[in-house]
Amino acid sequence: MVHKEFGDIFKRFVQIPILKNTFAEHFYSAFQFLPGHALERNSNHLVLRYKVPQTIMNMNGSVHGGALATILDCATTIAILRGDKNLSRTVSIELGLSFISPAKLNDSLLVHAVCQKVGRNVAYSVCDIYEEHNMKLVTTGRHIKAVLPGTFFDSDFKKIS
Repeated sequence: MVHKEFGDIFKRFVQIPILKNTFAEHFYSAFQFLPGHALERNSNHLVLRYKVPQTIMNMNGSVHGGALATILDCATTIAILRGDKNLSRTVSIELGLSFISPAKLNDSLLVHAVCQKVGRNVAYSVCDIYEEHNMKLVTTGRHIKAVLPGTFFDSDFKKIS
């Protein structure tokens, strides 16, 4: 089940107070949601754009692998949220990725995340990150998350203990 007004859910999610002053806050706030993009083959697909800033570059002049892992983590979290009728909280239990080609400063990245399945206890997703100009694959990966009680929007949601 996918939410018809996911754009509104996306806006609410990237602004939830628990993200303030976290490592991932920059990534969530910098994502541009692209509904209807050609890569969005069905409602379990999510396409985001992300412009590469100086702050995530490594000493070799390309995007740091940890930053790409965070982009993949954040995008798949949103894809799972989109595919989950309960808007459940989730936490990572496995994250795996391969670095295919480098991304450079000011590149525009297209992030294509797919929610494969949301079960009662576990959610599965995959993600490809492309350099938008030539659609060169930068990173590909998978993300498995535990599904927790409650939602990201619960008023009493503070942190996962």
